[in-house]
Amino acid sequence: MSVRSDIVFGVAGSAELKGDLYLPDAPGPHPVLVAAPGGAWLRNDKAQLARWGKYLAGQGYAVFAIDYRRSTNGKSFPGNVQDVVEAARFLKREAAGLGVDPDRIGLLGASAGAHLTALAALAQGQPWLYGETVQFKTLVAVYGVYDLFAHWQADLAKNAAPGTDPTFRMLGADPYEDPQLYVAASPLRHVRYDRNALKALVIWGERDHDIDPGQSEAFARALRQARFFVRTLPVPDAGHFWFSEEEVDTPHTAAGRVAPAIVRFLDKHL
Repeated sequence: MSVRSDIVFGVAGSAELKGDLYLPDAPGPHPVLVAAPGGAWLRNDKAQLARWGKYLAGQGYAVFAIDYRRSTNGKSFPGNVQDVVEAARFLKREAAGLGVDPDRIGLLGASAGAHLTALAALAQGQPWLYGETVQFKTLVAVYGVYDLFAHWQADLAKNAAPGTDPTFRMLGADPYEDPQLYVAASPLRHVRYDRNALKALVIWGERDHDIDPGQSEAFARALRQARFFVRTLPVPDAGHFWFSEEEVDTPHTAAGRVAPAIVRFLDKHL
């Protein structure tokens, strides 16, 4: 396994967007995952997915773990979704030099990253997501946010001060100011029959107190109703953060328990 660090794949304003590419040792071209970390759209760091990059590279998959624009200083939507798609466009353009297969691109995201990768897969063609369309083959979405209105309400119930909750900061408005914005930013609202070539694996912790497990359950249910191929993997006794914080190469962690299922899914569909 080898790593190419801090590859510039795009620009957001005056800031470069960078990713770390984890590559298998075997000759390519390799199927590749664009991987987006979590962090409440505020604290995302591509290094969070280093364990998964190394693990999946050892299983024959390239992983492009990316940074995307944050909402630290103001709204980041829809630019943060655009960043995910731009990473995939970069892989397609530079596939030969990078050793990846431009026709076998999937998505992997956790928490806020699952929200963004789900939108990247489902919302292309919307006027706010401009540029060349990328056909993603697979989506692995881990304890994500798929209904932004419900998530905003849940944050409010935790007594977040007005205007300080992460959903508001990412979108720049609350749902009573701009209800359509919350529809546009919700992957659940972009599930359509004409997108159902995508294969999805939806994972969540059954004891997650940061993002309601009902988010994942509702998303998976909608995918099934729209005739997507979807597999679900609820993890008993698991909460939040474990996907990026736990060791992967062991059966004694939640991350280690789901790792073989992710590889089986990718082996079959990517």
